Amino acid sequence: MQNNDLIEKYVKSLEWLREEFLEMDDMINPVMGIKDWDDSCVIEFSGKLVASTDGPYTKRLIMKSALIHAATDVVVKGAKPLFALDTLIGCDKEIREMAESLKRQALAMKIPILGGNTMPEDAEARCNLTVIGKLIINEPIRDSGAKENDLLILIGEPIWGEQDERLKKAKKLFKTWFEILNNEIKIHAAKDVTKGGLVSCVYEISEKSKIKFKLKDSIPYSMTRNLDNFLVSVHEKEYIKIREICERNGCEIAVIGSS
Repeated sequence: MQNNDLIEKYVKSLEWLREEFLEMDDMINPVMGIKDWDDSCVIEFSGKLVASTDGPYTKRLIMKSALIHAATDVVVKGAKPLFALDTLIGCDKEIREMAESLKRQALAMKIPILGGNTMPEDAEARCNLTVIGKLIINEPIRDSGAKENDLLILIGEPIWGEQDERLKKAKKLFKTWFEILNNEIKIHAAKDVTKGGLVSCVYEISEKSKIKFKLKDSIPYSMTRNLDNFLVSVHEKEYIKIREICERNGCEIAVIGSS
């Protein structure tokens, strides 16, 4: 491959992506961001960082809500997302379509994508996402802190549907969750309901906390599908406070078990 071909493939062919994401810088004003199109991004920061990488996502999910799914891992631990990084792979057409969808999600959720890596290849379209957040409470909410006599609750409805519907549900869930955290409600354990659905998430909280939960006979959602809402273990008195906030925000809440 000639030098000009290399420059075209790895530099010039991706200049469109810089223009596509350029407005992301306005959301966080990084020291070094999309406008610089450098090897890394740099932001001013003080506090505790919470980071999570997820994927590879299929194009089908990328076109709907991949950024939301990546962000829930950070949000449920008690952090507000600051920015995200992506890795895109696929043919030029599919990379452009994925980038456009991720941009819509980033602007709607106010989670700017400030950098990443892009590999135009004749390969199945995929994307990895890393979300970086700032912890807004003193300590992260682990999935290992459930207590005896806790209630096991689900906050938010499943983030399913078309993209606009998923964005609307996610924004409501995040808004409600941050209000819960800002009211200093004591949450013993929390986990976003993703891989393996409720079956896996309940098991993890139970095993790590060494607490047994008795689930209700009737649970309103699938036990095995990814829901992307939040599974939370709290004392009953804290549940009452959470329920009031959820009702005020029109956010679904359901008790699915107890210890």
